[in-house]
Amino acid sequence: MRRAAGAPAGGLVPARATATSTTDTPPPPALATRPVYRLLLMKGLTPDEASSLTAFMCGLPTSDLRWSLQQVNQLLFLRRMRQLGRFGDNDGRSKRPH
Repeated sequence: MRRAAGAPAGGLVPARATATSTTDTPPPPALATRPVYRLLLMKGLTPDEASSLTAFMCGLPTSDLRWSLQQVNQLLFLRRMRQLGRFGDNDGRSKRPH
């Protein structure tokens, strides 16, 4: 929000919303997992706790799962490749003979 010109200090006017398509907006920046993981280790978390918390912060399910940092990074890589259209639902499936 921004202050309206000539309005008293308490008068706020909503800023204009720009018309953008949701398909044109880039995805939010990816979390840098290694620095986060290292910071959590320095704060006293165990490696298992730090990697699970990093996975949680990246939006991965964490209930009854134990993640390693390598697994988190691999899954985030595959998720991003899928978002970019680098592979689809049928990629990797065996081809059926005609």
